[in-house]
Amino acid sequence: MLNPIKNQKMKLLFKRSNKSLHLCILLVCVLLICCKTAEKKEMTRHSDSCFIVEKIKRHKNGVYVIYAHRNDSVFKIISYYNGNKKGSGEKLSKGMSFIVPIESVFGDFERTYNVVPPCNVMMEFRGVAIGKEPDSGIDDVWFSKDLNGPYLPQ
Repeated sequence: MLNPIKNQKMKLLFKRSNKSLHLCILLVCVLLICCKTAEKKEMTRHSDSCFIVEKIKRHKNGVYVIYAHRNDSVFKIISYYNGNKKGSGEKLSKGMSFIVPIESVFGDFERTYNVVPPCNVMMEFRGVAIGKEPDSGIDDVWFSKDLNGPYLPQ
């Protein structure tokens, strides 16, 4: 039989270690919750600049038009495919989200020459006529140097 004093010390030691274990578990849970919250905030911040592919149209001469939406806006992004998949990243597909820098094609031109915005200006990009689509809510055409046709940068 165990000595009552030793038995009492063992119980006290067990209670202390049990409290430490509970404290460690609680600390791990708090850290996990904090990390998930920070991750969710980061995703929200990125989702503001993230495009979601609606459709991709392939034209002649390696010209691709990517229709994508971000927030409440639809973007018509043009890109040239140089024929080289090597060094390119993942291929875009419908529903896929991506982030690339884009530049307005008509915005600066319209501001410089005081063109009335409802005017449908067209341009030729590598032999393909590209223009706005006001009926579809597309009021500008955008270009990305980072895209290689339908491929993301690596």
